Amino acid sequence: MLDASWKGVGALSQVVPAKLVTQILTKVSNILDAEPTLLEVQPSVSQQRVTVVGDTHGQYIDLCRLFDLFGQPSAERIFMFNGDYVDRGAWGVETLLLLAAWKWALPRNVYLLRGNHEGAYCTKHYGFFAEVMAKYGAAGKTIYKNMLRLFSHLPLAALVEAKVLILHGGLFRAPPAKTKGQPRPRCIQDIDEESLELGTLDDLRAAGKGGVDPDPDHSLAQLIASDLVWSDPSPTAGMGHNMLRGVGQVFGPDVTERFLSQNGLRLIIRSHEGPDARHKRATEQKMPSVGSGYSVDHETPSGKLVTLFSAPDYPQFAAEGEERYHNRAAVLHLSAPDYATPAVESFEAVLPRPEAAPYYDTAGGAADSEESTESMGRQLEHHSSDTEQASPVAAAGISNKD
Repeated sequence: MLDASWKGVGALSQVVPAKLVTQILTKVSNILDAEPTLLEVQPSVSQQRVTVVGDTHGQYIDLCRLFDLFGQPSAERIFMFNGDYVDRGAWGVETLLLLAAWKWALPRNVYLLRGNHEGAYCTKHYGFFAEVMAKYGAAGKTIYKNMLRLFSHLPLAALVEAKVLILHGGLFRAPPAKTKGQPRPRCIQDIDEESLELGTLDDLRAAGKGGVDPDPDHSLAQLIASDLVWSDPSPTAGMGHNMLRGVGQVFGPDVTERFLSQNGLRLIIRSHEGPDARHKRATEQKMPSVGSGYSVDHETPSGKLVTLFSAPDYPQFAAEGEERYHNRAAVLHLSAPDYATPAVESFEAVLPRPEAAPYYDTAGGAADSEESTESMGRQLEHHSSDTEQASPVAAAGISNKD
């Protein structure tokens, strides 16, 4: 696939035919479906290192460089990928297929977690749906349908040696307990959000994976999944609505400390914010830069919360006149016996990149920090009367059930 990425849009289907793509996606979806919402990973004596990778966003060339620099998955080494495999970059299909192939080959050594871009809403707005259709033509609808199903089976988080929690966005609220004699609330509008408490690992274990698009406006059962993939840390104490994104929460160091101490954790690794999103928060909220691919966002008596971003020189495409950040990317290595003291390694992008055009409107496609996602369900419903390509859920022919 690496050679094909230099040869243009039509080359991939000659190397990986549609039939093989469907076979890979079906097999890996079944493997993921059997995994719980919260993976609990206890490396064996021979598996002394866990390598964690953040957002890759369709930058397949840079993912291949990552493997060249830091090694590949093996029976003696675990790789944990923390979501956002697609969108923004030109090679989301290649990125997803490579990671899915590794998952098929080494299902207990390669783990794929869900990010906010693993759903219909973001893949419609940020290019992945259009990329699939461009690369696979008439077979694209079936392939995309299978990709959405794979996304809906991805675990939300992983717990390593009961000390380290890895999740895409941030901390989450617990759904309200059922009140005897009262009907169970169906969506977020049916409850007082101020009454919701910080969730726990047990809440996460009991949660679903979020369906096609985790959206508590659609179903309160998707609250944890939605919060987890969309939330962001803040330097300000407390927990409240994520105004910048329109979905999820922002939470301060006091909330991180409470979650760490209540759940016996020492480290939380999250991703979700590239240099563009973090730059916008650096001035107003005094959040640290992720220009090196890594930042320590909260340091508390019980441990730390850090951000890991693994797509260098991101985003691949920028609107005319838009600032480029030339960021480095990073991976984290968790090693025995401690696992909670990560070693950071960073790397630069492969430049020049193969010639490619974006699959989304870079002028109209705002940074993740500015996404207006007040209700993904309403947005998708609104677009259902547009062209078939404009409605990925309709094109895939599947529903948003958890």
